Amino acid sequence: MNEDNNEQKELDINRRNREDYEQLMADSSTKLDGYWDKDNWFVKLLLIGLLLIIIVGTIVVFGAYFSTN
Repeated sequence: MNEDNNEQKELDINRRNREDYEQLMADSSTKLDGYWDKDNWFVKLLLIGLLLIIIVGTIVVFGAYFSTN
C-alpha cells in the first residue's frame, strides 16, 4: 500500500511539473516565434539573396587576392 502511495505521489508531482512547464512555455512564447516559416516565399527569396551575396563576395575577395599576386 505504501508503494502505491509513493507511486501516486510521484505521478502527481510529474503531472504538476509538466503542467507548470507547459504553462511557462505558453507564457514565454511570442507572436513572432513561428514567423520565419521555411516554406514562405519571402523567406526563401531572402535566404537565396543572402546566399548570392555571400557567393559573389567570396568570388570578389578571392579575385582581388589572386589578381594582386
